[in-house]
Amino acid sequence: MRASDQSGRIAVFAVLAVLAFFAAIPASMWLARPPSDVTQAERLGAELGCTCGTCPHRPMATCGCGFADGMLARLDVEVAAGRTDAEITAIFIAEYGNGVKIKPDVTGFEFMAWMAPIALLMVGAVVMAGVISQWRASADPAATPIADEVAAGQSAVADSAASSAPDAVDADRYRSIVERELDAFDD
Repeated sequence: MRASDQSGRIAVFAVLAVLAFFAAIPASMWLARPPSDVTQAERLGAELGCTCGTCPHRPMATCGCGFADGMLARLDVEVAAGRTDAEITAIFIAEYGNGVKIKPDVTGFEFMAWMAPIALLMVGAVVMAGVISQWRASADPAATPIADEVAAGQSAVADSAASSAPDAVDADRYRSIVERELDAFDD
């Protein structure tokens, strides 16, 4: 197998892995279904976020601030009144703004605003994989120092290692330097 074939296969695998990773994020976000034994208040408490401004937009059900407690009390009142999920969500949007929703609608501008960063990351990953693959394919392996050593054979590597080995005189000189520095350190 040629090196360019292998680098092409690696690039394709990398692109597919990145696409699968970034496709799994939104798929898990929108395809996740709450368990059937969850009440309407628990489900909406997990889908609507705290808008107090101090919390990092946590779901009302998991936020521990007093503002979220007030929102949960309001949610319980609306659920007890027999309102549907859509009606309760519309009431919260009217009162707290569109930012109360944790996940966007699957249509319109909101969906585009949420999906654009993911799409741009995927496009960037594909472009990077293509550029890296192109660089690797156009690289001249004969221009690298390692290729020169391999071309010269293993003897060149062994000769260069033997010529750079320190001799006994150097070892004595280094030992005396270390001993002087240790004596100076002790003082």
